Amino acid sequence: MRQNKQNRQQAIKTLIATEQIQRQEDLVRRLNDLGWEVTQATISRDITELQLIKMPLPDGGFAYAVMTETDYLGQLGRILKETTTQISTQMNMVMIRVAPGTGPALKTAIEEAELPEIFGLIGDDAGVLVILREDIMAQSFASQLLARV
Repeated sequence: MRQNKQNRQQAIKTLIATEQIQRQEDLVRRLNDLGWEVTQATISRDITELQLIKMPLPDGGFAYAVMTETDYLGQLGRILKETTTQISTQMNMVMIRVAPGTGPALKTAIEEAELPEIFGLIGDDAGVLVILREDIMAQSFASQLLARV
């Protein structure tokens, strides 16, 4: 069973690397087309275990992707520049609202960027609250972040 799970998860990675899979239902259908007998519940667990994220597509919409260590700033830039992204600031906090499903990708990208100005992050499916160190002003940080990516 462990081998089957590993093979299935490798098949998922291959599919999302070669196709634009936008929904769990699409992933279930494609895997079943390839001979896997999977349910949406199984795929949902696999998505969590593989830490798949949803990334903006150049022509609109979002597709599953694997977060790669070498492209965190690039992925961060794509998310921040997406038309649905909204950035609000207050004192030493920055609230970044993104399209549903993109929040985990944004949080991971910010964490991996290891920005020294950040005290902590709180994220959900559609946003990330960036809490800055006491002496860092949010508006300045947001402007510098957008300039970096």
